[in-house]
Amino acid sequence: MSDTATLEGISPYLVLGQADDGGTPIVETARVLHDLIITFAPQGHYSVRTVEDECGPAIHCAFERKLDADQLARVVGAIEVARYEGYRSERAFFVDERLTQTIRRTLERRRAGAGGALSFRQRELGA
Repeated sequence: MSDTATLEGISPYLVLGQADDGGTPIVETARVLHDLIITFAPQGHYSVRTVEDECGPAIHCAFERKLDADQLARVVGAIEVARYEGYRSERAFFVDERLTQTIRRTLERRRAGAGGALSFRQRELGA
């Protein structure tokens, strides 16, 4: 890999979580999202990082493979956006305290052996 490789070149599929300023600290929320991602057993490289952009605190989950990005986007209900240049696809969702707690509870149930589908966004929204 060359020294000029960019994150966008390595991980061209972005799923962006726009964080709630008053909720759980962004680093803690990023850890929860990382724990969620590893339950998918990603097929390619990925990164989870926190950023502060013009819209406030955000969590960038960048994936090498579209399939991995699709899984996270589906579970959290992310929608298509065009915010940054250089990515093949970008999807965004709003991360608030309620979503963070729902992900945590779902992961705890899975760890306890209760299983359960990772489709909490639909349950949370009453669908």
